Amino acid sequence: MSPDVRADRVPRLVVTDMDGTFLSPDGTVSEQNRAAVLAAQGAGIPVLFATGRPVRWLEVIRDLPGAHPTVIASNGAVLYDLGTGELLDRVCVDPAVALEAVRAVRLAVPDAAFAFESGTRFGHEPGYRVWRSDPAVDPALHTGPAEEIAHTEPFVKMLVQSQALDADQLLADVRRVVGDRLTTTHSANPGIGLVEVSGPGVSKASMLARCCARLGIDAADVAAFGDMPNDVAMLSWAGLPHVVANAHPVLLEGPYRVVPANAESGVGRTILDWVARSGRAVDAEPTLTS
Repeated sequence: MSPDVRADRVPRLVVTDMDGTFLSPDGTVSEQNRAAVLAAQGAGIPVLFATGRPVRWLEVIRDLPGAHPTVIASNGAVLYDLGTGELLDRVCVDPAVALEAVRAVRLAVPDAAFAFESGTRFGHEPGYRVWRSDPAVDPALHTGPAEEIAHTEPFVKMLVQSQALDADQLLADVRRVVGDRLTTTHSANPGIGLVEVSGPGVSKASMLARCCARLGIDAADVAAFGDMPNDVAMLSWAGLPHVVANAHPVLLEGPYRVVPANAESGVGRTILDWVARSGRAVDAEPTLTS
């Protein structure tokens, strides 16, 4: 069905990516988006976040009024309760499979460097460029070869970095050698060669489906917002998929309704339109349990 035909439907649940989608370009929450989340809660339409970020990078939404406390993090490998700090669900990567992928990627991408994300901590090879270096926020699991880090503690995501390739080309090269043994995607801005690798079948969509099963909400009644390739599975699963106008070209060419850019609070403006048309009484917010 065309996105234009579905545009007027009011969803039962809204799920949105954070960076590049809900958050403004400076990484903050706009006043319009803030108001939209609170208004949606009042109309009985929960707003849930689904992000590639690990749980320790969720401070920007921790005290957001009206937001559902449950967050899909690490590209769907983690389900986290912001209120209690509890990991409700976690899907780890098999280290043996990951290291097979490391060997294959090194042959295909000679300058590849690897990092590993547990959800709460982080470890990386010496050649991996780290953007966030505050040890209080990003305590390292270990710095050393991938073969050592992968066995330090269970991890939910492996990252592949290249200084020579952009994210689109790196993703194509990694997918070619890894195949379907692991899930590969990216959410990197232009000029940054970074690919994210999760367990087979793990995506924002897979964890969202589990959330909706607990909430008793069908995919057809879910509105999703995204901007990057790591959102494609979620957008394809949701009945009401939307992308922001600043999205990656792959998404803008897809069968999704386009809303204003994140700099224009496109997510919030769309939610506020639904709230205005919903006519719903305030109801108790559905709650996910472990």
